[in-house]
Amino acid sequence: MRLSGTLARSISTSRGLGNPLWDLAGSRPSLDLRFAESKSLVDATTGSSLVTFTRSSGATYVGSDGLNKTATTNEPRFDHDPTTGECLGLLLEEQRQNLLLNSNTLATQSVTVTAVTHALSFTGTGTITLSNASTAGPLVGTGIGEANRVSLIFTPTAGTLTLTVSGPVNNAQLEIGSFRTSYIPTTTSAVTRAADVASISGSDYSGWANNSAGTIFSDSTIYASSTQTQGVWQLRGGSALTSLRQPHFSANQFRAVIGGTFTPPPGTGAILTAGTTKAAVAYSGGLGRLQVGSEGVNASGNNLDSNLLDIGSLDGGSTLDGRLRRLTFWPQRLPDEILQAITQ
Repeated sequence: MRLSGTLARSISTSRGLGNPLWDLAGSRPSLDLRFAESKSLVDATTGSSLVTFTRSSGATYVGSDGLNKTATTNEPRFDHDPTTGECLGLLLEEQRQNLLLNSNTLATQSVTVTAVTHALSFTGTGTITLSNASTAGPLVGTGIGEANRVSLIFTPTAGTLTLTVSGPVNNAQLEIGSFRTSYIPTTTSAVTRAADVASISGSDYSGWANNSAGTIFSDSTIYASSTQTQGVWQLRGGSALTSLRQPHFSANQFRAVIGGTFTPPPGTGAILTAGTTKAAVAYSGGLGRLQVGSEGVNASGNNLDSNLLDIGSLDGGSTLDGRLRRLTFWPQRLPDEILQAITQ
């Protein structure tokens, strides 16, 4: 794609600043949540904290030093790469329970399980061998610290699962699900971590939103799962909602609902599976567009009837399992060439 001289200079200048607001074509975003950069819920455009965040339990995350930290009830988590220390953004996860006891220094034990997919994980140099309800594995450790967390995804039969431990097994976790989530410490009983819930509503929403036209950009990392319908974000309040989903139903792709109209993804290969993905959804009157990287698709889309931005969730309690680095909104539909540029 060849951009106009003015647009190319604007992109080059804003990228050179390191913290681009993407003032493209004279347009500043009305909402700019730079979760990874600021490690806060403060909007960079207004300087205000507009996001309401709740989680009815404590939870862990990886700090900049690569070690597990504990966030208190209703405290957002800003996760980090355990090797490089880079901030990966706002961590959002569904509710999960660690079924193992005394997880920090695991000993051999038996757990009652159902015939659904489970994720087993731990750090350390020991080994966990499964028997009875499952003979998957064994799971062999590679070292201490979160950078060396190993995992095993398996489906047991209903009954008693015995986990035989040899060697150092630390921060162990057995949870129902097709992927592992952040570590949930336990002692003498199983522990549940509540879901993360983030949203903007009321006057905090109306101050930046435009229900007749807009562009919303997200930079997110999604846990691998072809069976989840995760909401990266959703504008909600009436029948003509708009959302970005990964994946949608059985297709392991980013897809969008624009003004209440389902939009299939562009292409078939560039936006598959998990990983870090920059995507934009734009709408205006009867026109909408989903843009992911160099691939885009136009779609029909109505004006919105929204008064709420759900961050990392959809109706029905479906929570994003992953991290949001950035979420940005412009109160108009940006041109297709700009959508492509900001999602590169």
